[in-house]
Amino acid sequence: MPRVAKAPNLTRESVIEAAAVVLEREGHAGLTMRAVAAQLKVQAPALYWYFDDKQALELALYDHLMSDLTFTPKGEDWRADVRTMGQGLRRRLISRRDLGRLPPTGFFFAPNAMALMDVALGVFLSAGMAPRDAFMALTTAIDYVTTWARAEEEMQSRSPNRPGVDEAAKQALFDGSYPNLALAAQGFLTPVDIDEHFNFGLETLIAGFERLIP
Repeated sequence: MPRVAKAPNLTRESVIEAAAVVLEREGHAGLTMRAVAAQLKVQAPALYWYFDDKQALELALYDHLMSDLTFTPKGEDWRADVRTMGQGLRRRLISRRDLGRLPPTGFFFAPNAMALMDVALGVFLSAGMAPRDAFMALTTAIDYVTTWARAEEEMQSRSPNRPGVDEAAKQALFDGSYPNLALAAQGFLTPVDIDEHFNFGLETLIAGFERLIP
């Protein structure tokens, strides 16, 4: 897009801060260049002095909102360090509306996020993983936590009167048509603790990662 003249008093940082306000107010679906420009009281083309497109702005916003998150591995047990990092990332992602929807799929370059990834890679490498395995273990863990955070936010916003299942299918669950589902469902007759569910997935990943270590 052709660049217009720079708007006075507009900076890269002010654009990111405005995007943070829009994200919190409108959610990811409402985070548009036009909405950010409106927050700043400028025309949308003025933002392209600082960001080539919306994806670039989203990545910068994600990195900004992650800037004060730190990982400090203790180094005594790599599994405990992975737990701490996974739980910390989850807490951060659900602390801000739709934060988990900002990072692009796959590897990306952003200073604060890359600093966190570097520390996390060090945990896997110190445990004895080969570099390629360590990288794939890390990205798998990040994908799990990010996907979980997105789903958790959606669950919290869903009306309790809309469980998200077909009522006829729900009735059929216990009529003998689906014996394995019915058996498994017995474990969910009481409300599921969401922290327990998240930690189950994280522990399953850690158990798999352990097989990569000679």
